[in-house]
Amino acid sequence: MTDIDGRGDTMPDEQSLDALLNASDNACAIIDRHYRYVWANTAYQRLHLGAPSDLSGRYVQDVLGGAFERVDRWRLDRCLAGEPQCYRTERHSPALGWRTLEVRHHPLNAPAAVVSQVGVVIADITQSRQNDHEIHKLMQVAHLNPAPIAITDAQGGIEYVNPAFEHNSGYRRDELLGDTLTCIKSGNTPDAVNREIWETVEAGGIWTGELESRRKDGEPYREYTLIAPLENEDRAIANYIAIKQDTTALRATEKRLERAALEDPLTGLPTRTGFSEALQEQLDGQGWPDNGVIAMVDIISLRDINDAYGYEGGDRLLIQFSQRLRSLAGEHGLSGRIGGDECTLYLPLAPDRSTVSQLEQLVEALSRPFDLNGVAIRLAIRLGYSHLGQTPRPAETLLQEAERALFRHRTESTLPWVAYSEALEAETQARVGLTQALRRALENDEFEVHFQPKVDMATGRVIAAEALLRWNHPTRGLVSPGVFIPIAEQSQLIGPIGEWTLRRACQHLKAWSDAGLDLVRVAVNVSLIQFRSGHFPDQVRRILDESGIEPQQLSLEITESVFASESTLLLEQLRALRAMNVRLSLDDFGTGYSSLLYLQHYPFDEIKIDQGFVADLMQKNFNRNLIDAVRRLAQALDAEIIAEGIEAADVRDELLAMGIQFGQGFYYSMPLEAEDFRWLLERRSHLPLTRERTE
Repeated sequence: MTDIDGRGDTMPDEQSLDALLNASDNACAIIDRHYRYVWANTAYQRLHLGAPSDLSGRYVQDVLGGAFERVDRWRLDRCLAGEPQCYRTERHSPALGWRTLEVRHHPLNAPAAVVSQVGVVIADITQSRQNDHEIHKLMQVAHLNPAPIAITDAQGGIEYVNPAFEHNSGYRRDELLGDTLTCIKSGNTPDAVNREIWETVEAGGIWTGELESRRKDGEPYREYTLIAPLENEDRAIANYIAIKQDTTALRATEKRLERAALEDPLTGLPTRTGFSEALQEQLDGQGWPDNGVIAMVDIISLRDINDAYGYEGGDRLLIQFSQRLRSLAGEHGLSGRIGGDECTLYLPLAPDRSTVSQLEQLVEALSRPFDLNGVAIRLAIRLGYSHLGQTPRPAETLLQEAERALFRHRTESTLPWVAYSEALEAETQARVGLTQALRRALENDEFEVHFQPKVDMATGRVIAAEALLRWNHPTRGLVSPGVFIPIAEQSQLIGPIGEWTLRRACQHLKAWSDAGLDLVRVAVNVSLIQFRSGHFPDQVRRILDESGIEPQQLSLEITESVFASESTLLLEQLRALRAMNVRLSLDDFGTGYSSLLYLQHYPFDEIKIDQGFVADLMQKNFNRNLIDAVRRLAQALDAEIIAEGIEAADVRDELLAMGIQFGQGFYYSMPLEAEDFRWLLERRSHLPLTRERTE
């Protein structure tokens, strides 16, 4: 070794330098003026050849290929002219694939100061370029993110904010950099929360929560905030990141929703929830008022008012009604709107007057005419109420009691009002129990279909049958349809029960057909509720397809109340059924909803005279005239007519004399179980079975 500074230090020998350069990750080489390799380290050989190989004396072009002429030659020439070179290039390595390289050329001077050789140092920056690209993408994500983002150093000094942070805070970026996040604090955050934040993030945890901040202009706003530590390569906390979401609008929306839940937007009255909460608060604060009542009021036929004056007119009427309710409630009472046409009222009654007189005054006040566009409109109302009495109950319980009384008033409309009582509660519980039993009956197949024959009264020949639903309860036996059908309609069970009845009737028809019996048409009663979905014709078509029954073998009986619910949707469905060749029968004709205007638009094939008119035919001339009028109406509509409730031979004879051909009733047969009706079909029996016939 050669001493170069007189201190004993020596220059490394050639072997040591070669070992050092071969250990380097950088690719190194020396190239002479003739573009031949003088020397190359292991990394250079692996990069360009894929494996170590001596490059001494080889032409550079042989190793670099086309890249030499495109990129490297003129760079080498510039370096040989004394100008160091540094550039980046993409190059394919046999061992490593495409790599991004940073290439440096350094002139190596000979003793005569003439550049005779070039030192080449190549750094593979592929991974760092990929890292830079990923960092760039992440910075773009942060920059474009609508959520405000800030990054601080370990001491809390702001190093970065995105545009969303600038927009929300009102500060410019240059105003924030170097400052701390305390510049946007409102000062209303408790010290305990600030301590919790720092204790969490300094321990390496993530803190989340809602904080109040303050914009540059002083306006406060709320933000849901996530604060987390960022670690360096040594796993030490180097930075903190805060990601925020402005929740000001969300909180305002929540307040509006809370208000909407508690206050009716049209009338300003409390909703059911608002009324219940206000009532409970008043009961808790002022004590239990023995003489108070909770009244539930139902406006009758509000739909008719909407039809006549439009929804705007109906809304104005509701506003006037609510104002009157509020006036009646006074300073010590409460009023509310709990539904479209239902309102509620809490009134502390005067102890020196009877409850009846005060309720009469209430009904009279609510029934006085309202002015609507100069027209005096008198509203009819239903009213159910619950007297508070001696036993304290929650506000919601009181509301439920008044609702049950109102529900009863809907079925007993001749009364001025209905009061809640223990008997009414027992009936309600019985109705709930019956509803649950109906659900089980449907699941357990407890229903049956019985068939009542329809006959040609001149011959007694069976021409059709009405399918009648029966419930064979496992402990109570047969339950009257008059008991369970209204409950089924109220509980929305009539849909699945009606579908079951239709399917079972069609299954019986199919069984009789497969047995080779002379088939008769079967009529199935349909509730108007079954039409509400708008898909009832599709359901009928599906059941007919499943059972293999021809549509003309099925008749659907719809009560005359169809006219009370007259609608385009209903009419379209009836026409769709008629187009399928399903027969349509109007049941209970003459019971109060009749409208010739509606009737001429509805495609009924049959009109059934209600049994109430048939039963008193022999005693009341009015019934005779009405039946004759219906007969002539049926002729005008090209519809058949059938009389229900025939229970005696003289009634049958009178109907025949009046030109009524078809009928049904106990005179001919009570409703029969399916097997008994099948026996009639097998015997081709004429009815009644006990009458004397002349051939």
